Amino acid sequence: MALAIAPFDDAYPKLIYCLMRFEDFIFVYHLRDEAQIAWHGRLHNHPRGLWELHYFISGEGSFRNLDSVFSIKPGTLHFTLPGAPHQIIATNVKRPITYYALLLDTEGEEEILGLLRALGERRGAYEIGPAQRFFFADLMEKNASGRPEFEKAAHHGLIAFLYGLAGGQVSTRRPADNAHVEKALAIMQSSIERSLDLRALCDRIQISREHFVRIFTESMGMPPMRYYSRLKIEAACAMLSSTNLRVQEIADKLGYENQFSFARAFARSAGMSPTQYRAACLQRVDFVAPAAGAEP
Repeated sequence: MALAIAPFDDAYPKLIYCLMRFEDFIFVYHLRDEAQIAWHGRLHNHPRGLWELHYFISGEGSFRNLDSVFSIKPGTLHFTLPGAPHQIIATNVKRPITYYALLLDTEGEEEILGLLRALGERRGAYEIGPAQRFFFADLMEKNASGRPEFEKAAHHGLIAFLYGLAGGQVSTRRPADNAHVEKALAIMQSSIERSLDLRALCDRIQISREHFVRIFTESMGMPPMRYYSRLKIEAACAMLSSTNLRVQEIADKLGYENQFSFARAFARSAGMSPTQYRAACLQRVDFVAPAAGAEP
C-alpha cells in the first residue's frame, strides 16, 4: 500500500526556516608556512553581525579572543563575537596547528542569535573532543556541495550541534583515556603521507587486531582504517583549498596508488570530485576587516 506523504510545507506549517548563512568556512591543515602563519596570525575582527567558531584539532600555540588569551588544546571550540579582535599565534612549527574556522551570518534570525550569545557569554573554550573533526568536515563538504538540500542540512546540523552543546549533550570522546588509541592516533597522523595498514598499526602498538578495532571504534566512533582514510581525505581537502598543487601531486603526496584511485576515494567521502571541491572551497582572504590598530 502506498504511503501518502503530505507536502513538506503543509506537514510543518510552523517550521522556522533557518536564515543562518555560512559566510566562510575554512580548514587549515598543519600551519607551518611562514606566509600562512602570518596571515592566520594577524589580529583582526569581523563586523556586521558575523560570528566565528574556531575548532582546534591539534598543534601548539595560543588563541587571543577579545581580551583573553588561551593555550590551544586539541578538541576545543571557541566562539568569537562580532567585532571582537582575535588571532591565532603558532609557537612551534614542529607541532603545527590544525583547525576549522566557520564564519556565520545570522542577520534576522533572533533565535539563533540568542543561542550564540548564550554560548559566547562563557568566553572560554568548550572541550568537545577531537573526534568532532569529521563533523566539521561533513558540514564543510555539504555546504560546498552546491545542492540546496545539502546546504540546508549543514545549517540545520550545526544548529542541532549548538543546541546540544548548550544542553551539555555533545559527545566528547576522549582518545587519551586509552593509551593504545592515543598512540594509534599519533601514528596515523604521522603516516598521512604514506601507506599504513591495520596489521602494521597493531604490530606497532602491540595489540591484537580484534581488541584494537573494538576499543578504537568505541573511542572514536568509527573503525580505525576508516578513520585513517578520513584523515587522508581531510588533508587532501586542505591541499585542494589552500595550495596550487595539482590533483596528481596531491595523490602522490598522500600515498595513493594513482590519481584515479585518489579521485574515487575523495568522491566517495566528499560527494564531489577533487576538482569540484577546489572550485567550491578555494580559500579567499578578503572577508575579514582589520581590528582597530592592528596590522592589515
